[in-house]
Amino acid sequence: MTFPAYPAYRESGNPWIGSLPVGWEVIALKRDLHFLTSGSRGWADHYADEGALFLRIGNLPRDGLELDLADIQRVAVPAGAEGERTRVEPGDVLFSITAFMGSVAVVPDKLECAYVSQHVALARLRGDLLLPRWVGYATLSAAGKAYLDAQCYGGTKIQLSLDDVANLPVTVPSVAEQLALIAFLDRETGKIDALVAEQERLIALLKEKRQAVISQAVTKGLNASAPMKDSGVAWLGQVPAHWEVLRLGALFREAIEEGEHDLPVLSVSIHDGVSDRELADSEMDRKVTRSEDRTKYKKVAVGDLVYNMMRAWQGGFGTVAVAGMVSPAYVVARPRGDLRTAFVEFVLRTPQAIEEMRRYSKGVTDFRLRLYWDEFKQIVLAVPPPNEQASILAAIDSQAARFDTLTTEAHRAIALLRERRAALISAAVTGKIDVGGLCLSVDEAV
Repeated sequence: MTFPAYPAYRESGNPWIGSLPVGWEVIALKRDLHFLTSGSRGWADHYADEGALFLRIGNLPRDGLELDLADIQRVAVPAGAEGERTRVEPGDVLFSITAFMGSVAVVPDKLECAYVSQHVALARLRGDLLLPRWVGYATLSAAGKAYLDAQCYGGTKIQLSLDDVANLPVTVPSVAEQLALIAFLDRETGKIDALVAEQERLIALLKEKRQAVISQAVTKGLNASAPMKDSGVAWLGQVPAHWEVLRLGALFREAIEEGEHDLPVLSVSIHDGVSDRELADSEMDRKVTRSEDRTKYKKVAVGDLVYNMMRAWQGGFGTVAVAGMVSPAYVVARPRGDLRTAFVEFVLRTPQAIEEMRRYSKGVTDFRLRLYWDEFKQIVLAVPPPNEQASILAAIDSQAARFDTLTTEAHRAIALLRERRAALISAAVTGKIDVGGLCLSVDEAV
C-alpha cells in the first residue's frame, strides 16, 4: 500500500529527520519531561522469589513498545526514597542505556508494581506536547536510532547518558494527530508482527521436522520394512536387525597428538560443530584464551570426532573437516576402521543421545558437568554397515537441503517484513506519509 504525502513541507533543521510537514516541529525530549532517571546499582543483592517486578534490559523489546515479561526477576524493594525514585508508573517510557541501544517500552496501565534496573532509563512525560507511545515510535524510527547510535560512548561496553536520552529529537504534530498516527502504527505493525510470528512458527516447525527426519534415518534406517531387533538399550529401542550395537569405545580411540605450528587452531561450537578454519576472536561464540605455544594444542585429522568435555551434552562436538589443532581441553576421538564419523555425529545430535551424554557426564550441577573419555566410550549406538552409512548421509543431505531452503525463505520473509515495519514507523513519525484517511478516530485510538 502506498500513502500520499502531506500538502507542504519545510526543512526541520535536523539531519536525521529531514523535511517535516508544515505545522510540525522538532523538539528535544526534555522539553516535555517531568522526570528522568535510571535504576541504582546493587539491587541484585535484593533479588527475591517474591516481590515487585524488576525490569531489566531483557524486558525491553528489540523492535516494539510492549514489555517482554517472558523472563522476569523479582526484588525485595529496599526502604526509602531510592526505591520510590525508580518505581514505574503507567505511561512511563523506558530506554535501554547500556546495550541494545534503541530498545524502548511504554509501561502499560495495569502493570503490577515494578522498578527499573541501573541499565534502564525511566522517562516520565508532562504530556503537554508528547504522548508516550509517540515518543516510543520516535525512538524506533530510523532518525531515533541514528541519534542514539551517534551518542553512544565507551569501549567494550557502549552506553548512553541520561542527557543523551533527554536530548532525543522528537517530531511534534498536534496531540490529536499523534493519537491518530499511534492508532495507525499500532494497527499496521500489529499486522506485520502477526505475519512475522507466523513465519517464526514455520521455522520452528521446519527445524522440528528436519530433526525428526534425521533422527529416524540414523536410528531406524531408510528402509521402513527392514526386519528389526531389540537393541537392548532403552534409548535406542528397536533397530534394524543387521545393524551392530556397539559402544563408542569400539568405534573410536582417544587420540592425543602434539600440535604443529603450521596448523590452524579450530574451534568447537554448540551451534556449528567444528570450524573448518581458524576463527578470529570476533567470530567465536564465547571468549577463549589462546596459547602462543601451539604445541600445547591437540592435533586433529579429517574424520576425527572432537568434543568439549563441559559442553558435549549441549551439542559441543563435531566432525573434523580439515586438519588442524584444538584446545587441550577437548577430547579427540579417532575412528577405528571404516566408519563415517558424520553418521555418528548425527546420531549423537538426536535428543535421546544428547540426554545419554548428559547422563554419563560427571558433576554436581549442570555448569560443572564434564564428559570424560572413559564415560564417553561407554555410550552405546546402533551402527549400519559402511555403505549404508554413506547412503543415509546422502539422504540426509538431500532432505536437509530442502528444509534449509524453506527455512532460508522464511528468514528472508521475516527480514523483509521487519524492513517494512521499520520503514512504516519512520515514514509516519517524520511525516513522510499522510495516513489521515486511514487512521482510526481519536476516540478509538485512546
